[in-house]
Amino acid sequence: MKRCFARIITWGVVLMGAACQQVQVTLLPEEEEQLSMLEARMEALNDAEPEESEDVVLHSYEHFVSHHGYPRCMSIFHDDKLMERATMENSHVVISLYHQRGRLYVEDKVAADWPVSTGVEGRATTPGQYTVLEKKKDHASRRFGVIKDGSGRTLVGDADSRKHKVPTGAEWVGSPMPNWMRLTDYGMGMHTGVVQAGTCLSHGCIRMPEYIASRLFDIVEVGYPVTVSHELEEEYPVREVLIEATPYNSWLYEKKTLQAEIDKIMKKAADRMPATAPEES
Repeated sequence: MKRCFARIITWGVVLMGAACQQVQVTLLPEEEEQLSMLEARMEALNDAEPEESEDVVLHSYEHFVSHHGYPRCMSIFHDDKLMERATMENSHVVISLYHQRGRLYVEDKVAADWPVSTGVEGRATTPGQYTVLEKKKDHASRRFGVIKDGSGRTLVGDADSRKHKVPTGAEWVGSPMPNWMRLTDYGMGMHTGVVQAGTCLSHGCIRMPEYIASRLFDIVEVGYPVTVSHELEEEYPVREVLIEATPYNSWLYEKKTLQAEIDKIMKKAADRMPATAPEES
């Protein structure tokens, strides 16, 4: 019989309940071993906390890249006044494949900076100089989607129209791509989609959060310039600040990642508990 270990957690922090109460969960041996290793790494990480860059103006772009674990974070920078002045002539978008970030430049200044998720290996987003070829507020992919039968049951969950045939009586449902901004004739574009910080997820498109995608959709027009590149753009205004902030941002990202792994183990253990509310302490 497997030996188990009991741990006390705060109900409401790990289990996302409304009240913060103490509850005991039981861990399997492999979970206890993994958790002990993670906690040891977290303790060592806390002891090695680097200094933050404090010599920047609060709420400035320099401050933004010095904090939040940038660039591998879901935080969005936006200068609303600068964004309102954006035109075809004084602005452009840069998609950084290396950073998995998008940046809107207006009058040679960063007006917005946001996380993106581009193409996975084998379907990587192609670097290059592009212009927006088409805009469509509500768009669905003609190539990727799902195939459903007449009753709405999914037959093929990750369908590719070039590989999968739609059976008689079934239907093709293209993957939704709101705020569609086409960049190529073969289907690469920018749109609202699932984004994970610093992570390639798509079939080749440039996914971005709804908040920024909808605002960018209102700014760009057909012919609008977009650069997709592995390199940090030449006009990037805070190279030195970003380099100086790298130790702290890397530390913060690793700490967030460790905490997420710890929470995942504790959540899994808690899910095995009987479905009864904990007693108040």
